[in-house]
Amino acid sequence: MAHLTGRSGYKNLIDRFNRFPQGAPESESLYEILKVMFTHEEASLVSKLPIKPFRVEDAAKIWKLSNEQAYEILNSLSEKALLLDMDEWYVVPPPMIGFFEFALMRTGGHFDQKLLSELFHQYLENEEDFMRKLLSLTTPIGRILVNEKSLDKKDHAYVLEYEKASHIIKQADSIGVSRCYCRHKAEHLGQVCDAPQEVCLSINGLSKSLSKHGYARLISNEEALEILEISYKHNLVQFAENVQDDVGFICNCCGCCCMALKGAKKMGLAQTLSSSNFIASLNDQCISCKKCIKVCPMGCFDFDNQVILDDELCIGCGVCARVCQFDAITMGKRDVRIFTPVNTVHKLVLEAIETDTLHHLIFDNHSLASHRFMAAFTGAFLKLPPVKQILVSETFQSKYLMKLIENYNKKE
Repeated sequence: MAHLTGRSGYKNLIDRFNRFPQGAPESESLYEILKVMFTHEEASLVSKLPIKPFRVEDAAKIWKLSNEQAYEILNSLSEKALLLDMDEWYVVPPPMIGFFEFALMRTGGHFDQKLLSELFHQYLENEEDFMRKLLSLTTPIGRILVNEKSLDKKDHAYVLEYEKASHIIKQADSIGVSRCYCRHKAEHLGQVCDAPQEVCLSINGLSKSLSKHGYARLISNEEALEILEISYKHNLVQFAENVQDDVGFICNCCGCCCMALKGAKKMGLAQTLSSSNFIASLNDQCISCKKCIKVCPMGCFDFDNQVILDDELCIGCGVCARVCQFDAITMGKRDVRIFTPVNTVHKLVLEAIETDTLHHLIFDNHSLASHRFMAAFTGAFLKLPPVKQILVSETFQSKYLMKLIENYNKKE
């Protein structure tokens, strides 16, 4: 009984994560990760917090504490990047893309980073359940941005502004740079490549929150563009939040360390990364120099007397076309434009519909008996086949979904 009691707070926290569309499959490794990052009391408290952004007063009411006591706890959790501090609002981030990464986005910090790296490797790579679930979402958490320098000039007009890393950076009100979680983890495991690590870009609200507690360094838009150029030179892939408006991050990823790219390549789920709207093709000017084989993050190219391309694996990053000196690789437009959610809430609602967790978004304060009842009732109702068909229909998406997003965005 004592063993179960000692884990109850962590079990409640895992249950809280699994009310979120992405989820976190329960395992012994996950318990060990949470024990490193949260005290038992912190886990119990965070498990009661809503999915929707909340204020100090909301947390105090849920925890039955004074505002001053609640603020101290929230600030302590924010200092460890277990919560995001957005001015007067707080948000509980998911494990990924979230507090797993934040823990390694700077050196030192509050945790044993080598131990966490080993535990992350076990949970995310060896056990696979978490990454398989994350990468199996029909509405992916991230999307590939095509390397703009790999395109013919005639195709630049086809690239929408939210699909350009340079445009996202130029339009940002605030940008932070942090250490790459994936390469930092690989460094602790003795497996790191020679790509630069200080290239992980957080944007607008996320950059402000992470910089408050030293997990990001605020930089100018010009410096961010320089980091983008450095990333291009190292053949890194731009991986951004899968939204059109108010993009929260742009990662500069390598195929050898990046969890998303490695997971997709290992599990054969390349298209669940949300590729760019371009795809590579190989022509007869190829001299088999094999540079494309070396730089492709997905292993699209192989050699069998000559270079061959499996374009079904192509994520449209354009790295191969940029390094080819013989114009043997071109980036062409995909037959059908890739769908991108309007904003983070739009993406979250679509993921919630897909994973049968929409009721948790609507009634997300589980400290209230009424919300627990309505979440259970609505969850059962939404799983009925006819209802689910309506939810995923174009009529629902166009007529009702945006209204739901509008209501969800209202923090009061």
